[in-house]
Amino acid sequence: MELPSSEVNSPRQRVLGKAPQILVGGQAVWEGVLMRSPKGSAMAVRQPSGTVFVQSLSFSSLADAAPLFRWPILRGIAALWDSLALGLKALNLSLALGSKPEEKLSKGQAVFSLALALGLVVLLFFVAPFFLSRLLSFWLPPRLLAVVEGFLRLGIFFAYLWFLSLIPEVKRVLYQYHGAEHKVVHTFEHGEPLTVENARKFSPLHPRCSTSFLLVVLIVSFVLFVFLDFPSTWWRFASRILFLPLIAGFSFELIRLFTLYPRSFFARVVVYPGLATQKLTTAEPSSAQLEVAIAALQASLGLPSSEEKGLPSSEAKEN
Repeated sequence: MELPSSEVNSPRQRVLGKAPQILVGGQAVWEGVLMRSPKGSAMAVRQPSGTVFVQSLSFSSLADAAPLFRWPILRGIAALWDSLALGLKALNLSLALGSKPEEKLSKGQAVFSLALALGLVVLLFFVAPFFLSRLLSFWLPPRLLAVVEGFLRLGIFFAYLWFLSLIPEVKRVLYQYHGAEHKVVHTFEHGEPLTVENARKFSPLHPRCSTSFLLVVLIVSFVLFVFLDFPSTWWRFASRILFLPLIAGFSFELIRLFTLYPRSFFARVVVYPGLATQKLTTAEPSSAQLEVAIAALQASLGLPSSEEKGLPSSEAKEN
């Protein structure tokens, strides 16, 4: 997940010169990486043939359509909406490009799969913990039930990530590309040339990762629902759904604050759990996967890339 900024260096400064004044971000897609910068968005996908397909993606931000979404809290909601819409577009395209013909999903199947996954996330992390904690309603008061609910939510979250990390295909296709995305973003943020050799030395963990963001959302919801009480069980349940956008917006502001003051003690303490959690959602990428992430970032910045014309990678299809 990327944070907005109006300060932009020249392309040469961004790649060869001093540390960047803008923030870039992205996400792993099927056999590839989506990158987003103030200059634009682009996706690079390793095709079954071994070539890298790079495509710029047009996108209209919710904040551009409605300036109200540039306000604090609301801009976090807009950023999430933008990431979801752009991510869905990139995922649909990557599924078509990065899969063998017999493995391709139709657009309808991809949309249904993503909607099912999002519904599963809400069910697992908010609906299930609420009703499971209510099994103890005869013995515990509402405030203690909210504490139990919060711990259940965190427990299910970590169990879910751990389970996904055990699936070899998920680890290769998504988690390694996730690590590649982070390494290349680190390379850019440190003002170093975007090369595989430079990217290799950086960590696959990043404080602005969506995994860290989700953990902050769960922690904020934990604290909020312990102190927020309603007269009936159904009102308490409704609050878990209705307050989600505001919780997400507030969590976005926290992540943004930590990004502005990354060396503060408070930022390091709060960000550390998210970095630790990313050990379940990232993996060390191959050189071929780093090449894909670099191609995506270069395209999003409007820089030329040898991979952009689909030239074979020197290390295609490692792993």
